[in-house]
Amino acid sequence: MSLYDNLPIYILISLVLVFFAIFIYIKLAFPFWNIQPVYHPYDFWRCLYSRPFRIYGKFHPSVKTKYCRHENVDIIPFANATIEQKKAFVNLVQCYFVKNEKAMCMFHLENLESYFSGHIYGSYLSLYKDVFYKSVEGEVIREEKPRGCISSRSGELVVRGHKESIYYIDFMTVMRGVEDKKIQREMFETHIYKTGVVEWKELVLEPIRVWMFKQMGNLPGIVPMVRFMTRVYEIPNNSGFFEMGAKYPEHVVLVEIDKGNIRKMTDGLELARSKFSIFGITDVANLAGLVKSGVLYVYILERMGEIVSMYFFRDTRVSIEDEGSILELVGSVVLQGSALLFRGGFLGAMGRIVKKNGVYKRLRVDNITDNGLLDWREWYCMGEERGAYYLFNMVVPFTGSAGDVFMMF
Repeated sequence: MSLYDNLPIYILISLVLVFFAIFIYIKLAFPFWNIQPVYHPYDFWRCLYSRPFRIYGKFHPSVKTKYCRHENVDIIPFANATIEQKKAFVNLVQCYFVKNEKAMCMFHLENLESYFSGHIYGSYLSLYKDVFYKSVEGEVIREEKPRGCISSRSGELVVRGHKESIYYIDFMTVMRGVEDKKIQREMFETHIYKTGVVEWKELVLEPIRVWMFKQMGNLPGIVPMVRFMTRVYEIPNNSGFFEMGAKYPEHVVLVEIDKGNIRKMTDGLELARSKFSIFGITDVANLAGLVKSGVLYVYILERMGEIVSMYFFRDTRVSIEDEGSILELVGSVVLQGSALLFRGGFLGAMGRIVKKNGVYKRLRVDNITDNGLLDWREWYCMGEERGAYYLFNMVVPFTGSAGDVFMMF
């Protein structure tokens, strides 16, 4: 009997061995993400779908919960949170949310209220606590120490016409230590599991089935919905730089959005929806609250009552030691007009913000929305980093380009 007579058997055995080798590698390389309902890099067949779809139609109790730690993670509806729980959450964010040792996070209770108020669905905070038991005079006493926190708040995501109510996950923070990754995984899975199951039990409205989060750096084991590049620029310490660039015809005016003209912003956002193939936004009432509280700065360039372009800035509440605070250009949208006019509106908005708030020394910019159309050649870039938006329990078969994405959370 020749070797060729057994060739089909050898091929079959080789394929089986390769399959098991890949299976074992996945289990070892991605112990967390391989059991989560996400778009995995090895889910080749999912690229055959033409539209986004949910992995689980209903987030039910039979979902895998290997990393759930119900004893350690308390989920707190924001509407029911006590002042002590809010202070514990804020303290963790202040101390550990920013990893840079030279940076200070000046997040406070008023900011927390702004981010988690005005939502259609209930917002949630979760605190991860180390639990201790000790004996005092023969009585066993339970003690708890907050170790980490995570939150979710509702919004809307539209991907090429597919509309989905989602929870945006942010402020995931863990005290520095040897078990950072372990606690992050347990806190993340427990928070999603509890919010998913609670919503199915308690909401009259159709519950949210999809979660989204933003991650800087590479996150192996999960396919991102969209990748982007973040750059940090030094804000020119020269008022003339903004005054010279902020030139536009007399019939074009730059309008700052405040509590008296919020409608202009919402009208502009409706126009922007059709411009981007991926459009994510927090609930409108919450967005209005962020503007009123000074977390967001919004400027609109108008020509004879028509919106030409829009610019959205966020106070990051982060300050670098001896260098100043960081302002973020969340997004910009050009609806009509030239590139020169678009740039003029941006410089005009920046000039007003810097004049009112001299503490801002750096500008952080993601290359999503129309930010990439602005001219950055005269700005000094202090660093750059890759990031991405990811979905939990939803697959977007074709990832989008950064310039075709709008995100406002």
